[in-house]
This record gives sequence, structure tokens and C-alpha cells, in this order.
Amino acid sequence: MNRPLALTLLLAGLPVLFLLPAATHLLVGPAAYRQAVTWGLPVAAALLASAVFFRRPGLAALRGSGAGRRDSPGTLLRLAPWCLAALVADYSFLGMGHALGWVTFTFGDQGFSGHPARTLLWSLPLCLALATLGWEWTLRGTLFASWAERLPKPAALLISCASGIGLAAPLILPGLDVPDPHFVLAAFMTAACREISFGLIFASGAGLPAAGLYRGLLAYLDAFVINDWYSVHFPAANFTSSEPAFYLIRSVTSVLAAVLIAAGAWLASRHGRTAGPSPGRPSRGDSRPATSA
Repeated sequence: MNRPLALTLLLAGLPVLFLLPAATHLLVGPAAYRQAVTWGLPVAAALLASAVFFRRPGLAALRGSGAGRRDSPGTLLRLAPWCLAALVADYSFLGMGHALGWVTFTFGDQGFSGHPARTLLWSLPLCLALATLGWEWTLRGTLFASWAERLPKPAALLISCASGIGLAAPLILPGLDVPDPHFVLAAFMTAACREISFGLIFASGAGLPAAGLYRGLLAYLDAFVINDWYSVHFPAANFTSSEPAFYLIRSVTSVLAAVLIAAGAWLASRHGRTAGPSPGRPSRGDSRPATSA
């Protein structure tokens, strides 16, 4: 049985259950639907991956990228500044929209805005855990790693990213409802750029924890700090805009963030390939004494 294909098809069908208009009625309101897609969807995806790959190949991704080389802490450190720059670039559309007068900010969930420190203490660790052991373990540690054994690495990366974009659909189109076409287009563009970023971080050699950390930070900001009024999430603050150009800026900043991640991943992995033992010295793994000519 082609297990990578089976998992790909299962992950493609999973968001359909949440996109059906009946799903919003079965979950009795937007709050329950929000909890289901925020917490239940990554858990369901991980369970599907565990069921298809009962030997759990994704666990090996905690130690290696599955792409033929071991992950390096040095790669993670070299990539960290690029991830920070990409995070700032990703949300820079808010500052641009505010400066242009195209966006209005409003309060969201008073429980989050009234107790931000308390919310941070439980929500951030949970977002990081689900991003790493749910989303990234499934999409990169299992799906990407398994396809990479059969296909070229770029093709395997494309499949994992496409699956991630599909799994983001319930957060954008609950019940296949289109609140605003410009929002929907920008949201899918953002989801695509982010999935590419997560995949590049993983494939660069920084590994599963690095991809999960970056994904978890973005998930925390979206779900608990600030998000679009049209989004399924209801964080501490919301923003709204009726200006189509605002959503164009949103798409541009998401592309910019992905470009920064791509540049950082390329430089970090390139450094990892070129770094090696000094000429004339044995490597750490070589226990044989050096001999003279």
C-alpha cells in the first residue's frame, strides 16, 4: 500500500468535514466551531498520520530532517534572525494599513484582552505544542519525510505545503461562507506563504522543533492577540477594513515574509553544507590517528 498517498488523501478529506455547512450547526455556534478547528483539527491530523504510519516515521524527524542529513543546532541559530525578521514583515501590513487610514482596530475577547499575561501562560505553550507535535509532525515529519523517500525533495515539499493549505481552509471559509472575497484571497495567500516557510525551515536542517516554533508563534498571535474580524478566531483585538488595497498589502507582506525565510534557509543550509573539519585534521567521528606522508 502506498502509505504517503493514503495519508495525502486522508488529509485532503479532513477539512471537508469542517467546510460543510452542516458542521457549523452540529458544533452549535461559532465558539464551538472555533475550538474544534483550532485544537481538534491538528490533533485529528496527527492521529491520521499515526494510524497510517503506525511505525511513526515522524518521530525520527525530531532528530533528523528526513532529507539525508542530521539537523544542526547551528542551523537553527543561523536561521533565527531571519525568522524574527519574517515575523515582523508578516504583520507589517497592520502598520501600513493604519498609516494609510485603511484599517480600524476594535476590541475582541475581553477575557484575553483583560488578562493578557494569564492568557499567554497557557495559550502560547499549547500553540507551540500543537504546532510542533500536531501540524508539523504530520505535514513535515511524516508526510514530507515519507514522500521524500519516493520523490525529489521539492515535489515532496510541494505536497506537504498543499496539504497544509487545504487544512487551513476551515479557518478561512467556515461552512463555505465567503464573508469578503478580498479577505479570502489574502488569507489563502498568507496560508500558502506560511506553509512554504514552515517547509523550508524544516528542510533547511533546522528541523521539526524550529518549524513548530515559528508556526506556533504565528498561531498564537492569530488566535489570541490580533486577527481580522472576518477570521474564525476571536482574539484580544480585531481589525477590519473595507479597502481592497489593504488586503493586497496583506498578501504582499506575507510574500515578503516567505522570501526572508527562503533566503535565511538557503544561507543556513549552505553554511551547513560548506562547514566541515579543518584541512589536515581528522573529523570528530574519525578516531583514527593522523598519519604522516
